[in-house]
Amino acid sequence: MIRFENVTMKYGANDAPALDDVSLDIGRGEFVFLVGASGSGKSTLIQLTTRELSATRGKILVAGKDLRVLPDRRVPLLRREIGVVFQDFRLLDGKTVYQNVAFVLKVLGAKRHVIKQLVPETLELVGLEGKARRMPHELSGGEQQRVAIARAVVKKPPILLADEPTGNLDPEISEDIVKVLDRINKTDTTVVVATHDQGIVDRFGKRVIELRGGTIIRDEQNGRYTEMLAPTAARPTRPAGSPGRPARAGRTPAEDPTITGNAPVER
Repeated sequence: MIRFENVTMKYGANDAPALDDVSLDIGRGEFVFLVGASGSGKSTLIQLTTRELSATRGKILVAGKDLRVLPDRRVPLLRREIGVVFQDFRLLDGKTVYQNVAFVLKVLGAKRHVIKQLVPETLELVGLEGKARRMPHELSGGEQQRVAIARAVVKKPPILLADEPTGNLDPEISEDIVKVLDRINKTDTTVVVATHDQGIVDRFGKRVIELRGGTIIRDEQNGRYTEMLAPTAARPTRPAGSPGRPARAGRTPAEDPTITGNAPVER
């Protein structure tokens, strides 16, 4: 569903690459956590996938479309196949939960009977049945994010991208949100989540792709937020009276990525 082939992205001719010769392949129905410090390239990768940005070099395929040759007039059609969820919920304050979700379908020209069927189904999928008439300000942060997810998936896109979807939420609520994303993934939707949330990455055990300085340094199935290194073998006890030898150096732990609560938008 998403393929990057030797992709490099530079914002300016003299800038260091935001992505540097990145290659990855994410298949239909996969669930992937994209991790790394602020500035490692996660948001750039997502923006390239939606064609908000165009790569400096390399090939990007999304839902079978080659973004290098995709005409600008067809970008809206590409984006119909991609749902996007952000850290800030971006709800329409003057509309109810139902109206927020239905708005997407109305923009796409869906018939009224289709809207009446899809909106309740989607609200149930994200755990908001019974909340259709609520206004955004009447909801908790976790419920508002569920509305944002419902709005992203009501058009039934084959791909869902979530950029720091739990960044403003408490740990317990964050886990509930990822459970919703996992439920959506089980409908054969490809889900990619960019996150700094070590707890949810470690608990869910999905594929983990780690970026550092614009390059992929790790791609693991059933991965964790930080790389698990094999422990250093215990050194045998030195017999009494034997000459001493210097200790054998063990492997050092992987450097923890910087985690920031309100970091500036990364490039």
